[in-house]
Amino acid sequence: MADIPHYFLYGEELPETAPDYMHIARLEQSLPKHNWEIHPHRHDNLHQLMILESGSMHAHIRDKSAEHHGRCVLSIPAKEVHGFAHQPGVTGFIVSVSHPFMMSLFNDAERQGLAQLFREPMVVHLDDETDEGEITRMGERLLEEFHTPKIGQASIIGAYLKIVFVMLARHRQRGDIQESSDGKTALFERFVRLVDTHATEHWQVSQYAEALGLSQGQLNRICQRAAGQQALAIVHEHLLDEAKRLLVFTQLSAKEIGYQLGFKDPGYFSRFFQRHTGQAPKQFKTRVTESQRQI
Repeated sequence: MADIPHYFLYGEELPETAPDYMHIARLEQSLPKHNWEIHPHRHDNLHQLMILESGSMHAHIRDKSAEHHGRCVLSIPAKEVHGFAHQPGVTGFIVSVSHPFMMSLFNDAERQGLAQLFREPMVVHLDDETDEGEITRMGERLLEEFHTPKIGQASIIGAYLKIVFVMLARHRQRGDIQESSDGKTALFERFVRLVDTHATEHWQVSQYAEALGLSQGQLNRICQRAAGQQALAIVHEHLLDEAKRLLVFTQLSAKEIGYQLGFKDPGYFSRFFQRHTGQAPKQFKTRVTESQRQI
């Protein structure tokens, strides 16, 4: 979106021998030069994993902020605005993976089963019962492969990454966050991609259904099963997420944001935002800005 920093890799200059589909660095080595803070930004085509071994950090993803301590993994899909403030002395890894390369690691059934992991930000807190350091060991192996190019490097890196993502998915499953892996999930994924493309054109639900070869009723049932929401609610949620990003991370006025999101009447945009959030756009921006200052 306009005025939100876009980066391939935040502040990194890659060596010539580095693979172009993946990057990994140790937090304790890369963060000091940024004063232990990564300002809010986004990557259009990268999925990132923040693997925290020890210490604490404050993470800001979308319009939400939270403190995380000890062993955990933050999974951040492409296009999600995010920033971090780490306490000096944290240890761990930051892994950035090209979205096309990541998706190439999985077959169709696996991609459907892991769809939520690839689409939504996620935090996994690790403990000895659920993880005996295996994700950290995968980080160490990825780091070694990244810095020592050998024959079959992409295959080895891909194998390690696939293990990490599958382990994260299993942690999600242990947390009782289940999702379907049948053909209806694939249709839902197509719907989400259409929303990403056409939400600001304010397509009707009937237009999405027609593009997918479905009736409105079928589309709503698929959305209800995959996300627990009707199709229109998902479209509205997408517009609200974009509005929140622009309010928090840009200097655009509510009127300008409304126009950018396809609302022809600024007053209607403000009423839409307040109806769904309980706050006017300006109130929301003030609240989030003040909470960030208190961090």
